[in-house]
Amino acid sequence: MPIFTLKDVQEHRSISPKRFRFSDNPAVRNHEARGHHIVGPKFPSLKRLFKQETGIDTLDGPYGPYKFLTDAAEIASALAWQDKHKSYVFLRDNLDCAMAFDFNLAEAGVYTEFGQAEHDAKASKSEAAIAKLSAGLAGAIANNPFYSGCEMVCAVPPSPEKDWDLPTELAKRVAAATKKIDISADVKFQKKKQSVKALSLDDKWKALEAAQLIAPTNVKGKKIILIDDKYQSGTTAQYVAMKLFEMGAKEVHGLFCVKTWRDTDNT
Repeated sequence: MPIFTLKDVQEHRSISPKRFRFSDNPAVRNHEARGHHIVGPKFPSLKRLFKQETGIDTLDGPYGPYKFLTDAAEIASALAWQDKHKSYVFLRDNLDCAMAFDFNLAEAGVYTEFGQAEHDAKASKSEAAIAKLSAGLAGAIANNPFYSGCEMVCAVPPSPEKDWDLPTELAKRVAAATKKIDISADVKFQKKKQSVKALSLDDKWKALEAAQLIAPTNVKGKKIILIDDKYQSGTTAQYVAMKLFEMGAKEVHGLFCVKTWRDTDNT
């Protein structure tokens, strides 16, 4: 099982880029003067996704996976793959794959469509916003074989004193829409979880450990989608994934409504 530790999380934080969206920075480029296209999936998770959906192997280079393409069919397949996933924000972390389906802001002070929905859903429990986010998550699952092949969904758990939690509500609706098992009620912090936004990574990890997360044994051999409304540094999601792996999960894929502009927690 792909068990990881705090040290692995620290190592990933030192690698750039930390997020990658094809509509901003294409993974498939036409080097017309050299007579080929080059595909650069950037992240190991994208390398696996590219191979699974196109059948094309890539090589490992100093700047990440790459492949020179000269065959017209392979080029068409690579471009179609890029177009299929062009709007998602892929994230570098210790999960098998991690992605959000939008940024929260289009520019300083201006929400994106899904950023506004995430804000409205969390701030006022807007039914229209919650439905929009749930539909977006379900659509992202259907569009990615890593996610569609999972058996379970799980919300990143809240601190136990909260009486309502957006990720938990989203996981419930997504499970119903995709016919997957929702294990959110069985993955929970037993003690109040300290806010970790202003803490160093080491102290974040200690705070999460102090909150005593428990996870069920029925995840052994299962593929799980970990759901949250917002991805900032990804520390809590990776901590929860680590616990699921310790309980025997086969794969854990992170799916988030929006990615913040910052790659570390907002303070």
